[in-house]
Amino acid sequence: MPRTLILALVMLTLTGQAAAACSRPEELAQLKGEEAFVQTRTFKGMAKPLISAGVVKPSGDGVLWTVEKPVKIVTRINPNGVTQSIEDGPEQPVGPATGANPFIADTGLLDLLKGDLSKLPARYDVSRSARVKPEGFHLEMKPKASSLSPYISAISIEGCQRIEAITVAEANGDTIRIDFKGKT
Repeated sequence: MPRTLILALVMLTLTGQAAAACSRPEELAQLKGEEAFVQTRTFKGMAKPLISAGVVKPSGDGVLWTVEKPVKIVTRINPNGVTQSIEDGPEQPVGPATGANPFIADTGLLDLLKGDLSKLPARYDVSRSARVKPEGFHLEMKPKASSLSPYISAISIEGCQRIEAITVAEANGDTIRIDFKGKT
C-alpha cells in the first residue's frame, strides 16, 4: 500500500475518532458552575468592535451574567424578566417591568444560556453541520416567530463537549459573538 494512502487512512481514522468524541448538542449538560466568556459586539458602521469579558453562572431558575471588563454590569435573567446593576448600583428592570418578558420567552434566551438546547426546534428552524477546525458541531438557527424577525436574523452555536461559542446576527446588521472559555 502506498505511503500516501496509509497516511490518508490514518488521518481519516483520527478525524473520525475526534468527531466521535464530540457530544450531540442535545446531549450537552446544562450550565452547572461559573463559566468565563469574552463577548465581541460588532456594530454596523463602526470600525472597532466592543469587547467585554466576564462570567456567567446559574442563579436559582435563571442565570447571572456578569461583565467584569471594561465596566462592571451584573445582569440577572430569569423567567420573570431581566434586571441590571451597573458598577454595583441598584438593580433596575430591563424591558417590561412586570410579568414575564416576552423577548425572553420567544427567543429561548434563558434555555440557551443555561445550555438546554432541547427546546430550540420549537422556536427555530435548525440546520446542523460539522465544524471542521476544531472538530465539533455547528447549529444555524433562524427564528420561527415573526415577532423576532425585526431583532434577530440568525443565531449560530458551536461546540464539541460543551457550547463554546454563540453568535447572534441581529436584523440591523450588528453581531454579538460570545466565546465561552470554560470553568473558572
